Amino acid sequence: MENDVEETEEKTNSVPKTLPIVYLFAILGGFAGLLYGYDSGAISLALPPMTNDFGLNASTKGLIVSLLLFGALPSIVVFTALERKIERRNVLIIGGVIFIVGSLLTAFANSVMYILIGRFVLGIAAGIANMYGLIYLSELAPKHIRGMMSSLYQLSVNVGILGAYLIGAYNMPNGVWRWTIGLGVVPALIFAVGMILSPQSPRWLVRDGQYDKAKKVLRRVRSTDKEVETEFNDIKSSLNTQDAGLRELLGKFKPVIIMLEVLTFIQVFTGINAAVYYAPEIFKSLGLANAMVVADIGVGLALVIPVAIALPLIDRIGRKKLLEFSLAAQVLPSIGLCIWSDNAVIAVTCIIIYCAAFSIGLGPVFWTYVPEILPLKARGLGVGLITFSQYLMNAIFSWLFPIILEAIGINIFYFFAALSLWAVWYIHRNVYETKGKSLESIENYWETRKA
Repeated sequence: MENDVEETEEKTNSVPKTLPIVYLFAILGGFAGLLYGYDSGAISLALPPMTNDFGLNASTKGLIVSLLLFGALPSIVVFTALERKIERRNVLIIGGVIFIVGSLLTAFANSVMYILIGRFVLGIAAGIANMYGLIYLSELAPKHIRGMMSSLYQLSVNVGILGAYLIGAYNMPNGVWRWTIGLGVVPALIFAVGMILSPQSPRWLVRDGQYDKAKKVLRRVRSTDKEVETEFNDIKSSLNTQDAGLRELLGKFKPVIIMLEVLTFIQVFTGINAAVYYAPEIFKSLGLANAMVVADIGVGLALVIPVAIALPLIDRIGRKKLLEFSLAAQVLPSIGLCIWSDNAVIAVTCIIIYCAAFSIGLGPVFWTYVPEILPLKARGLGVGLITFSQYLMNAIFSWLFPIILEAIGINIFYFFAALSLWAVWYIHRNVYETKGKSLESIENYWETRKA
């Protein structure tokens, strides 16, 4: 369905000033993504020595990786149900503490069972961080840099992955996987303390009736009293109706939920987790064991640098165009990897280009788009539903991928290429552009849009 309705926004000749403290809070909030990224990347390089220590098979390796994702599912359900009762920042503090517990459990595990328990606990924290980190950043950000601030989450995820790769590469020659996992405690502690020092969500405070407190927060993160009053009144206006329940979410807001579920499927099943979680396994299957560490670091850099490039582009080019470009750019390297899998240089280059293509669009834009496209009254439940779906799909993919890799090898990337190509068409036809629009005007679009 093509959107022919253009939003009319008040245009000004000057861009509102952004206070430096806003970026500081964005960085602290982005640590939620760094923790998820670190624990995702750490298991990638910890898995080979862990396999030597415990004699893991393909199925068990898939379970160890996927339990981080399966563990997120109950936490998403529980904290979505508590969304009205616990403020976003306070939930993130809880998540930071759970990250510390999960890291220590996994690092000191003396059996596969304890590793599985530790990964599940880390998953609980990851579910909290992924869901509420995104909501928190989108609700704290001024609209003219909301895309960039929200995308700091994805940049943080990828920085965490790269950091885990570097630490894992340092420890791998000695088979010391416990330090690779255990050092996740450090960013978890920084995150928990940082969130204690950060402000609460002004939108949540307004919804909770804490008007004076909400204005106090807005004065900390907005540059003028006019901005504070305008945003405060916009938030109050958007809260005139009650929060959407599941029936309304799947009724009035069904079109946006369907679109987001399809985008979730696209993000997961075009294969990025194959590279993130199983890069060493892929390189080993291609006979590249000697170049494995170098190739992994190349993948880590390909996940970080393009996201940094994309940050200023999201609010200039727009979400839709970056998504289309990103997916189109994934097609050729996926095919090239299958055709030239016996050529080490070409194979590694293709995986790095593929990761870079994902990271310049599909990675950062997806998690920017989810919380901002949903109306405020449906945001908590809607983000919870999409986050649950994303983790469930990721868990299934991560569990099955090592088994599929054993069965059909690198040819699975032909499927990733085909899905990426179809996704370009789907996004061009269905995705609504949110660039430069306030959260309240986006909400008005879905309220007034004809089904």
